[in-house]
Amino acid sequence: MNSTVSGSAPTVGGSLLSVDGDGRVLVGGRPPTAGDGVARALARLVVHGIRDDAVERAISVDQTNTSVIVDDRVVVKIVGRWAAADRAGDLLERLAAAGSDDIAALHGRVEWRHPELGTSTLALVTEYLPGAEDGWTWAVDDVVAVLDGRGPDPAWPALLGRRVARIHDVLGAGAVPTGADAAELRVARASASLDRALAAASGRVRARLHNRRATLARAIRSLAGSAPGLEFPIHGDLHLGQVLASPGDDADGRRYTIIDFDGDPQLEASDRERADAAARDVAHLLVSFDLVAAVAQKRVRRADPAAFAWADRARAAFLDAYRDALRHPELFDDTLLPGFEAEQLVAELHYADRFLPGWRYAPDAAITHRHPSTHELPEEPWTPPPSAPTST
Repeated sequence: MNSTVSGSAPTVGGSLLSVDGDGRVLVGGRPPTAGDGVARALARLVVHGIRDDAVERAISVDQTNTSVIVDDRVVVKIVGRWAAADRAGDLLERLAAAGSDDIAALHGRVEWRHPELGTSTLALVTEYLPGAEDGWTWAVDDVVAVLDGRGPDPAWPALLGRRVARIHDVLGAGAVPTGADAAELRVARASASLDRALAAASGRVRARLHNRRATLARAIRSLAGSAPGLEFPIHGDLHLGQVLASPGDDADGRRYTIIDFDGDPQLEASDRERADAAARDVAHLLVSFDLVAAVAQKRVRRADPAAFAWADRARAAFLDAYRDALRHPELFDDTLLPGFEAEQLVAELHYADRFLPGWRYAPDAAITHRHPSTHELPEEPWTPPPSAPTST
């Protein structure tokens, strides 16, 4: 069920909520945290039976909002900024109404009716999945097992293809034709991403990227020839880190759940709200197979062509299953994939340059593998670093 709090400074769980001049949602003048009682109080507004002394535990991977496990029963995501979860709440409600089990079950959301700002989502309350790990852990473990000869190719690329197709069928029910300027806008957006990545790159990464800028730009320009198609509110930030694996009854003994429908955090809020092509979600997930292949090579401490050979097989299995399961094939235009993939690769590299330098090696590996070099600048072969984080 849904619930509402009202006022410019309502009291929740004994704490005063406020919105500062930058749109940040604050609890007692500070960002909400696990243990301050707010997540527990919000959960009690939506879910029956949550004790008033229920334990709160933080989920540290959520960088934009505050996600808290309450009573080992539910996850409460409290927005970091006003209106940050309106999109996610709407999409999750649509999927829940369709009976989707491809997402964590939505218990409800708490809205905030503010006298000056209007009404917006304050928190989303969803199912807690004990033992869940995101794909930067479980997928890398599986690929390392393949590289070490300890197991066959995992079945989850095809399973995910079917799950993403089902999600797109639901969210695409109200798809609309693309605008007349869609192709031009896509090329401009992707070209700007390439320019930013080129400007920020340095060292060995810079030489490898410079030597591949021509093929990246060619892939991006292919977006200009795209035919008119359909757009709808897609996931927007779909990668393996947004896929939780928990004990379940899928073919391999896991349950795969797609999370975080907030859109691409690198875009402005207004851009995240816009409809887009299904192919962008697909392209983002295909790129993440390559990123996982890079992380697996870091884990085994060697550059191993078998990692990208696995990625090729995973990509093919995902696409075959996605196409087979999609009930509305008109939603998917695969001619957009090369351009969207190129854009996502350089966007990942630029993100790493700005926020997470230790992650550069992963998109660098994928770009180096997928795009041939002009050898205009002297370059060294890509090799995995001695240590690096495994998540963006």
